[in-house]
Amino acid sequence: MSDFLNNGLFPSIDASTLNDVTAEERSSAIDFVNRNNFVFEEFNVDKVMSTFLPEAAVHHIGGTFRGEAERRKFLETFYAKIFIPGISRNAMNHVVDRDGDGVMVRYQMHLVRYAWPSDIRGIAAGEDLLSNDGLPSTWYFGAVIDRLRMTSEGWKLFERYLGPAFRDKRLEISNDPKALKELPV
Repeated sequence: MSDFLNNGLFPSIDASTLNDVTAEERSSAIDFVNRNNFVFEEFNVDKVMSTFLPEAAVHHIGGTFRGEAERRKFLETFYAKIFIPGISRNAMNHVVDRDGDGVMVRYQMHLVRYAWPSDIRGIAAGEDLLSNDGLPSTWYFGAVIDRLRMTSEGWKLFERYLGPAFRDKRLEISNDPKALKELPV
């Protein structure tokens, strides 16, 4: 992965809150992470790409993707099919530390499957989708580290690391009950 990791593990967290991260850096970095989650939910690939520096790397369960071309291919061919439809992203327990000329935001990512992709087609703002199959429910829970750098447009992702994750296999997109019925026999 990277020299940033220690034997495949995230660096140990500093127990002290005495660091040189300003209040403005801390609040704006957390705001960036939260906004980034909503950008991913909209899933306009160009808009998602604009939240990364051109040379940025993503270390994901699907592999490591460096630079714009690799990230775009990953987003369009792998990520969009598995991690977008019917999923809400929620970052929790943000910790912001200095990271060279930027900051590092460590947080817990909680992905909630609120609907199956086949159930959300045509749902508009202000409408309710009632479920009797246990949704919404936690699909994914794991640690994330975003290494951010400040630009003239605000924070941008320099590197994203997804740590060990825990997923509920019953909520994988391949288990969409309606999609399974639509498959040819």
